[in-house]
Amino acid sequence: MKLLTWNIQAGIGTRRYRDYVFRAHLQLVHAPSKTEALRNIAEEIAPYDVVCLQEVDLGGRRAGHTSQVDEIARLSRHPHVVVQENRRVPGISRHGNAILSHWPLTGVRDLKLPGRIAGRGCLVADVEGRYAFTVACLHLSLGAGDQTRQLAAVARTLKDADAWAVMGDFNCSARSPAIEAFCESVEGRLSRTAPLTYPAWRPSRDFDHIVTGGALSVTHYQCEAATFSDHRPVSARVTV
Repeated sequence: MKLLTWNIQAGIGTRRYRDYVFRAHLQLVHAPSKTEALRNIAEEIAPYDVVCLQEVDLGGRRAGHTSQVDEIARLSRHPHVVVQENRRVPGISRHGNAILSHWPLTGVRDLKLPGRIAGRGCLVADVEGRYAFTVACLHLSLGAGDQTRQLAAVARTLKDADAWAVMGDFNCSARSPAIEAFCESVEGRLSRTAPLTYPAWRPSRDFDHIVTGGALSVTHYQCEAATFSDHRPVSARVTV
């Protein structure tokens, strides 16, 4: 099965540092460029069996009051979708995570992660496909202390899983103490030479990862070339 994780930045499509300033209005309002970005994102993820997306807008004003996940899933032809809303800015945005799958998703868990500032989450589901495994889609905070506590909460959720993959924007390196402690506690596997994913136009940091454990093994782990967000996607092939 083929997996992919991607922080899609709500379709804003930052392509250089100055866009954070000159395209800042897209954090507040919808624009035709976002529709095009979602179409490109859907085309990119279509071949993958299970996809984890972060920084999706679930129907705020900046998304044209429609769920970006629904539009992406329709275009990419993923019939099974679960979402998690983690932060809402009234009248502006609805921040969340999503899992899209070609296979049924069951046992969905909406895990709110601890942190000094609320609004981070981990969406967990069981994939009932060619290989049965548990997938967790997360977006961690920026601080190292919060990341350690958040990954400890994810570890507790995975304690009974026979095969699992944790995918998302960890906001930290594969060599960070938070990820190393997490992998040690759950016997997780992650390449210490993880691909660089941020910023998309000139990657210099490995923030986005696919960590596996139990009976799940990974091959062909890599960063994809797509640049429709300020993060690049990471993909892997897995077997049990």
